[in-house]
Amino acid sequence: MNSEKWIPLYKLTDDMKIWAGTIVRLNNVMFTPDDRVRCYDYIVSFIYDNDEHLQLTCITQGEAGNILCVLKKDMPNHYALGTELKRMLSGEDVAIKMES
Repeated sequence: MNSEKWIPLYKLTDDMKIWAGTIVRLNNVMFTPDDRVRCYDYIVSFIYDNDEHLQLTCITQGEAGNILCVLKKDMPNHYALGTELKRMLSGEDVAIKMES
């Protein structure tokens, strides 16, 4: 049985592995055209023809496809580390969905 939980970014350990398919959520985003507060979900995915980075691509309706940032992989592995995600993002309103 799959259980999923959201981990706040500040609780993420520096050595946690961030794999492709991980969901990152930005909560309380205020840059919508009508100034409504909402959240955006991003998926960590591979970049075609780039073996050194992963990207965070928006999967929220209306913004889908927008790229938030790229993460440097922990070479030669196929994942980034928690320290890299924390370097690129900050704030209490960021959470990571981990499945176990």
